[in-house]
Amino acid sequence: MASSMALASPPLLLFSPRSSRVSHHLPTQISHKTIPTLSDHKHTTETTKEPPSSFVYNTLLRNYTQDHHPEDALLLFNHMLSQCVTLPDKFTFPLALKACAQLSALQEGKQTHSMVLKTHNLSADVYVQSSLVDMYVKCGRIDAARKVFDGMPHRTVVAGNSMVDGYVKSGDLDSAYRCFVEMPERDIVSWNSLIGGCVRNSLPNEALALFLELQMLEELQPDEYTLSIVLSAVSDLGLLAAGKMAHGYIARRHFSLNGALGVALTNMYTKCGSIGAASSVFRSISSKNVGHWTSMIAGLAAHGRAEASLHLFSQMLHAGTKPNDITFIGVLSACSHGGLLNEGLACFDLMRRFGVRPSIQHYGCLVDLLGRSGLLEEALEIINRLPMKPSVVIWSSLLASCRNHGNVEIAEVVAKKLIEIQPSYGGGYTLLSNLYVRIGRREDSAKMRMMMEERRVEKVHGFSWIEVDGYVHEFVAGDRISNNAATNSWQETDLSSLLNLVKFYKSRRFDADIGLPS
Repeated sequence: MASSMALASPPLLLFSPRSSRVSHHLPTQISHKTIPTLSDHKHTTETTKEPPSSFVYNTLLRNYTQDHHPEDALLLFNHMLSQCVTLPDKFTFPLALKACAQLSALQEGKQTHSMVLKTHNLSADVYVQSSLVDMYVKCGRIDAARKVFDGMPHRTVVAGNSMVDGYVKSGDLDSAYRCFVEMPERDIVSWNSLIGGCVRNSLPNEALALFLELQMLEELQPDEYTLSIVLSAVSDLGLLAAGKMAHGYIARRHFSLNGALGVALTNMYTKCGSIGAASSVFRSISSKNVGHWTSMIAGLAAHGRAEASLHLFSQMLHAGTKPNDITFIGVLSACSHGGLLNEGLACFDLMRRFGVRPSIQHYGCLVDLLGRSGLLEEALEIINRLPMKPSVVIWSSLLASCRNHGNVEIAEVVAKKLIEIQPSYGGGYTLLSNLYVRIGRREDSAKMRMMMEERRVEKVHGFSWIEVDGYVHEFVAGDRISNNAATNSWQETDLSSLLNLVKFYKSRRFDADIGLPS
């Protein structure tokens, strides 16, 4: 039976075969087909001889969007409108808007919005409005989403979460936080969006402070995704004690490590320098996916254990797990740092077998592998034949290899390229200057230093971090530190939020000693 709800004007077709942006997304066999699924409902179309009800349309639309077939969903919605018999209702529009969001189809989303405004009693429906907010956010129009959001008589948690997520993805953390604070109620998705935004925007301290605030709430509990984000923040800060506390919390809550949480925990231990603990966590995971294998392979490589990394890669292949592009970056990095030239070249060739197309990162590893092995001409040839523009990192890697092997001819070519690409980057000048000193060409070294001064190129100083009593201290090469004024020369990052987090864990008896090797 057709809906009794009426449109203020005839329905507007979402797209036509000639002009539709959506139709460009559709394969030929889809664009020219009718909606066969409707004919499957014989009890509706043949037995009763009545057109499909809105319930039938909504059910099919829901199936299409849930199965990630937004093109089919919009075709069905267009078919519904073209029949001018069964009218869309308050459940139809959100499903159509979801399909638009999945396709980032802004034009179709706008047209659907226009139809909503012309439909009696729907323009103020919170479910429809929340869907409009989400559609505009996912189509990259945070301004339009905000306009709809501000006009909502009752702002739902779903709409608020969409706005926070939109601001986070656009890099506007201030607006995300203001929107978060103004929300009358929040769920765990709200917290995860903001905490994750802090981590992605290199604000790990703020992420930990928010996590601590979340911990104080009785009505909400962190989920596995929350803990994954927090472990990422701890990894960025290199704070093993806090990571162990988080691990204790995970164990007490009996969270599974078979998914992303296991990957995050393994990453945390490797980045905090505890490769033994990372190995123990890895071995404890009963159902390992490519993320678990990749994390451990990269961790072993970063700790200089190239052969162990390759052995684990071999185990991964024997286990039937297909490596991805990130896996090969870890393996190639292991070969490069371990001086395993033949193994590295074999792994690079192996990428084709698994359908992994080399990226700039893979070529960077290959250039580094060849350069460290003294094959500088071959490395330069690889760069010159790259299918993409070489990065500063690749040129710098080869220049460092030229310095280590004392090859001034190729070094001068590479340094010239590096300075052309990024004149303000001090690495090219410094590496070539150091090479000149090494081979006794001190006048040329002085010229390079003079060129840096004339162009006002700053040298990037080396630095290291150390954690002491809850503070991370940054020591910069060249600093002069006296016994009486050490704090004046060290850069300090206040981690009071982290100390509070550790105290909170201890108060809940989430013991930091969980029996893992260091």
